[in-house]
Amino acid sequence: MAPGCAARSLFLLFFTALASLLPTSQGQPLPAAEAKETVTVGLIIDAASPVGRIANTTIPMALEDFYAAYPNSSARVQVLMHDSGGDVIAAASTALQLMTTQGARAILGPQSSAESAFVADLATRAEVPVVSFSATSPSVSPSAAGSRFFVRAAVSDAAQAGAIAALAAYFGWRRVVPVYQDDDYGAAFVPYLVDALTAAGAETRAFVVHARPALAERVLAAAEEAGMMAAGYAWVITGGLTCLLGSVRPPQGVIGLAPYVPPSTTPRLRDVRRRWAHRFMRDHRDADPAEAEMGCFALWAYDAAWAVASAAERLGPGDLLPPPGLVGGRSGPTDFSGLGKSTSGKKFLAEITNTTFDGLSGRFHLVHGELTVPAFRVVNIVDNAKERSIGFWTPKRRLTRRLGSTSKDDSGLGPVIWPGDSTVVPRGWVQPTSGRKLRVAVPGGRVDPGYRAIIHLDVDPATNRTVAGGYVIEVFEAAVRLLPYALPFEYVLVPSMPYDSLIKKVSHGTLRSAAVELKLHLSAQLVRR
Repeated sequence: MAPGCAARSLFLLFFTALASLLPTSQGQPLPAAEAKETVTVGLIIDAASPVGRIANTTIPMALEDFYAAYPNSSARVQVLMHDSGGDVIAAASTALQLMTTQGARAILGPQSSAESAFVADLATRAEVPVVSFSATSPSVSPSAAGSRFFVRAAVSDAAQAGAIAALAAYFGWRRVVPVYQDDDYGAAFVPYLVDALTAAGAETRAFVVHARPALAERVLAAAEEAGMMAAGYAWVITGGLTCLLGSVRPPQGVIGLAPYVPPSTTPRLRDVRRRWAHRFMRDHRDADPAEAEMGCFALWAYDAAWAVASAAERLGPGDLLPPPGLVGGRSGPTDFSGLGKSTSGKKFLAEITNTTFDGLSGRFHLVHGELTVPAFRVVNIVDNAKERSIGFWTPKRRLTRRLGSTSKDDSGLGPVIWPGDSTVVPRGWVQPTSGRKLRVAVPGGRVDPGYRAIIHLDVDPATNRTVAGGYVIEVFEAAVRLLPYALPFEYVLVPSMPYDSLIKKVSHGTLRSAAVELKLHLSAQLVRR
């Protein structure tokens, strides 16, 4: 190379190196070739709640893991965390702040379904994707017109309804009492609920609890104190509680449902769970070690953050043009009707909903904007709120002991330890030991010996106990035994009288039932004809 050419090449190299150290027009110290687009994403949680504490640890860890796995990513998701305290108005106010003044192009959360319904409506107006990993109520759905920009990176509660019905049918419970949280004042209702069940001598003893952890814990504790966690009772908790056993700590004998997630059989899953448990205890030093278990909500939060980061990579330069907030608004940032639109929202939503990968909770694949699972686990709670798997439920195979098995030997569930250390399946109801009986009137009078096979009513002179018999009585008592609840009754001998007079006595409360008597006379009339 000629000396002049070498000098010019050396000068050009020196100039290029010097230019690379100068700040860009954006004030970024990195070279243009290494510049990363910042994608601001909001995070709305109830920081003091079990799920909020889980998210506070999981979301940052998931993003760190994503960019460690993909160091050459062109974008970087920056999370702005806000604590709503579980308040709907605070969540809505926070969402407006994130979208209008903080430039959030998507929102992770909010945590509760009530908050998500409100925020999803605002975000849909502004065309900002909302990705929730914990709002499981069907009351907010991506298919609703006002929630088109809502994405449920969790399993809807509606998906487990079939599993609960299958449990009731399998154990022969013809009536199940749901104990659920209507809204915030439900917490004050719990003591009255337990008192009412006890005072009424409630015949039904099969209960399904579907509430937030704090309320569910109080319900189960109150039931235990009232003696309703003894042999003969059946309690089922839904997935939202089974996924938080370390926080709820239900008594032994409870049955739980939980969305199926693959076991930690790969080195990656084992590594993530180990690091997560260590990080959770570091972030929350007051936490019980039992809470440091990476359950469904942690897995969903991790996969949701991973999905958002993955989708952000597919946003082009045109999607990330400034300003990052809303454009085209007609009024101030607090005017719901005058909200502007996000320039990247539609593309971002499409990329999130089309994202698929092998996540910690299984295959991440959204169907109509919602996460789906192939099965639910059925577990039995044993000592110290630990779970013992007793089977699985799938829409096709129903209840099976082993997932994927088609053998008849694997149908049904494994053995259950019920409340009170009982191995006997609760009937779901019991005969009340106190309370009023149904008095069934049977008109007296001499019955022709030829009709005693149809109906007769006798009074034992030694015990003064009324005993009824005959075909019609047998039919009546068989029907009572088929009822899904206990019906204590007694036969009462009354004088023969016209039907109208008998019905008036029932109407006036003198007698509580004359149904059997009417059937007896009608049957007798049919025989005579």
